[in-house]
Amino acid sequence: MKHIILFIVLFSSTILFANPKISSVASNNNYLFVQLETLPIIDINITFNSGSFNDGELKGLTNLMLNTIMSSNVDNKKIISYFENVGAKLSYSTGKESLSITIRTLNDIDQALVLTNIINNALRLEKLDSNVLKLEKDRILRNIEDSKKRPATLLTSSISAKLFLNSGLAHQVIGEKESVNKITDIQIINHANKVFNLEDIEINIVGDITESNSKKLISSITNKLSSNRTLKVSDYKMQSSDYHTEFDSTQSHLAIIIPAIKREDPDYHNLLVANYIFGGSGFGSWLMEEIRQKRGLSYSVYSYLASTREEGYLKISLQTKNENLSLAKEIIATQITRLKKFDVSEKEVETIKKSILRSFEMKTDTNKKILNLVSAINNLNLDLNYFENYKAKLNQVSKSTIQNALINSIDFNNISTLSVGKTIE
Repeated sequence: MKHIILFIVLFSSTILFANPKISSVASNNNYLFVQLETLPIIDINITFNSGSFNDGELKGLTNLMLNTIMSSNVDNKKIISYFENVGAKLSYSTGKESLSITIRTLNDIDQALVLTNIINNALRLEKLDSNVLKLEKDRILRNIEDSKKRPATLLTSSISAKLFLNSGLAHQVIGEKESVNKITDIQIINHANKVFNLEDIEINIVGDITESNSKKLISSITNKLSSNRTLKVSDYKMQSSDYHTEFDSTQSHLAIIIPAIKREDPDYHNLLVANYIFGGSGFGSWLMEEIRQKRGLSYSVYSYLASTREEGYLKISLQTKNENLSLAKEIIATQITRLKKFDVSEKEVETIKKSILRSFEMKTDTNKKILNLVSAINNLNLDLNYFENYKAKLNQVSKSTIQNALINSIDFNNISTLSVGKTIE
């Protein structure tokens, strides 16, 4: 069975899907599915809109909760064993503002129902094995210690702490040593009862499955879950910072963050094209040309648009020798000024739009990629005609619309610069 799954995964990478049709299950937009009969597989993503943001004082609680529960037993058998025995795949992760569980299985509805029922039982566990909890704590504590030795991780921590000060986003998903050590099994179960509820769940299904069978899977996943939302989401505002973390290394890690719009904003596609030219396209982008090709200051430099639930931003990242950090900052500042002016020909804008469209089509060439897109669409409450709208909105982009978007949708007056490395006098 495992060999069958492996064959399917390899074979699926050669398939190109055009404009997958996204449908809601039983007219509920929290439950989405895409029927694809090309391969005999079903991919399921279960997302709960609670992440480390909701840890409270026990930083790392949500991550420890998910890892402990998913490493536990259901009916005296490891949860992962149910999947491995039939060649299915189970994965899970905790983010800042959500957590997710993903299942990949053959299109045998009875088998899929067994697996989703196992997950449902896991979500409703009433008792934890103390040995499992200890093992997960020890593993996470090692990760916390290891993270202090990696400049890239230190930079990520610094960004969270400085830009999202006094909010649930300020700490890392894995938490802190002191708080993780304090977490008890009772606290995990109580937290799980709050997190795993019907008000905060989103389910996305892609593959060889009908709407009728999708309903069965959704019912299996949500069976007996609470409908009471008890976790509150407080507002937060991204701040600006200029901060350096001293670290004994030969290379410095640099991040420059500029406040911008969230993904669902109407100006998104304008900024997408602008960023592609600025630093999002790799070779050929302004940043790569100035930093690597002309001066050899860094092997890689890039920029991308990202957002949290409340804030959007443009992030620039690179790694360079300590003695080149100041020069790299100066060059990036010059390119940011160039971005603000955006003196680019209409012909170049049209060329970039075509390139983005080609790249976008490659994001729908496997079930897994489509599942990731559908999950994001669900989480961001985007239109179900996303694929058609994406192309239509991109086609409306022009030099003038980009220039207007750069004025109205990026805050160039509150740029944050954060770095990690050894200061060279």
